Amino acid sequence: MRNYFLIILFFFSTSFSAYSQADTTKINPYRLGIVLASGASVLVGSYIYVQNSWWSDQSRSFHFDDGSDLRYARNIDKGGHFFGGVLVADLFHSNLKWVGMNEKKSYWYGAAMGSFIQLAIEMKDAYAPYWGFSIWDFGTGSIGALVPVAEMYWKPMKYIDFKMSYYKRSNRYWELGEQQKPWAPPHPHAYQDDYVNQTYWLTVYPLKDRNIDVGLSIGFGLDDKQYLNSKNTKVGGNNEIYIALDYDLKRVLKRWDTPTAKRVKHWLNYIKIPTPAILITPETKFYPIFF
Repeated sequence: MRNYFLIILFFFSTSFSAYSQADTTKINPYRLGIVLASGASVLVGSYIYVQNSWWSDQSRSFHFDDGSDLRYARNIDKGGHFFGGVLVADLFHSNLKWVGMNEKKSYWYGAAMGSFIQLAIEMKDAYAPYWGFSIWDFGTGSIGALVPVAEMYWKPMKYIDFKMSYYKRSNRYWELGEQQKPWAPPHPHAYQDDYVNQTYWLTVYPLKDRNIDVGLSIGFGLDDKQYLNSKNTKVGGNNEIYIALDYDLKRVLKRWDTPTAKRVKHWLNYIKIPTPAILITPETKFYPIFF
C-alpha cells in the first residue's frame, strides 16, 4: 500500500459531494476537469515524492520481482494491494457519479482507474533497487478494483464486505525499522507498511435477507516474529487467521438516512469495528474485544 494513501486521500475528499447533491443528467465538464486535474496532480506528486525520498540515486533498469515479493510480510501486503484497489475503484466511481456519468460507466471506469493506479505503482517499483515489478501485487490490486463492479452484477456480493483494521499492539515493525540502514526498504516510519498491526477481513452476512445484520468475519494478519535478513530487509513471521463477529454499519445505522449520512456509513463500513474474536493460527487465543 506504499503509494495508495495520497491517491485515496484526494478521491475521498470529493466523494461525499457525489451523493450529497442531486443526480445530474449529463457530464459536467467543470467537475470532470476538477477530478481529472486533481487526480493527475496527486499521481505526479506521489511519484515525485517517492522518487526523491526513497531511491532517487539508486534506480536500476526495468526488472521484474525475483520472487522475494511472495516472502515479504508473509503476503499481508497483498491484502493491502487488494484493499487499496477496492477503495480507489469505489472512490473514483463516486467522483464520476458527481461528474454526471451514468452508473455502469462510472463503475467500469472506477475499476480501470484502480487497476491503472496499481500499474503505476508497480512500474515505479520496477526501477527500484530492492523491489521489482510484481505481477502478484498488480494482480491482487486489479482484482480488488473489480469488486465494486462485481457488487453491481453479482447478487451474492450483497452478503460480502471487505474491511481493514489497524491497532498498534506490537512495536516490532518500528524496532526493526530503527535497526535498518537508512537506504533499506521500506521506509522505517510508514504506518501503511506496518503489516504487523494490520488485519484484513472478509465478512459474510448469511442472514441479511432476514434483516439480521450480524456477520461472520475471517481476518488475515501477521504476528511480530519478523527479523532482518542478510539484505537488511524485514522478513519472516507467521500468518495469523482470525474469526470474529462483524456488523453491516450501513444497515445497523439505517435511521441515520440523510444523503451525507449514507456516504459516511458507506466509508465507515470499510473499517472493521472491534468485536470478540478468536485467533485460530499460529496459536489459539480468545479476544473479548479485538481491534
